[in-house]
Amino acid sequence: MGGGNSAPKIFSYNGTADTKAAVIANSFFDGVADYLTVGDIIFSTTTTVPVALYVVSISAANVVVTGYVAIA
Repeated sequence: MGGGNSAPKIFSYNGTADTKAAVIANSFFDGVADYLTVGDIIFSTTTTVPVALYVVSISAANVVVTGYVAIA
């Protein structure tokens, strides 16, 4: 839980119509790049398994996530 401006934000995404491969692909979250900051965390459902993602970089046309893990 972050109490300051430097704390990562936590987002959730309902990806029940998306595969894990789609959700973890670079640029999948480009449409919400303005809301994201490097270090933020995204919890997502998928058609296969729920995953947690870590935002590692954001550029003008590419949101890159990594560190994805299945959530049991």
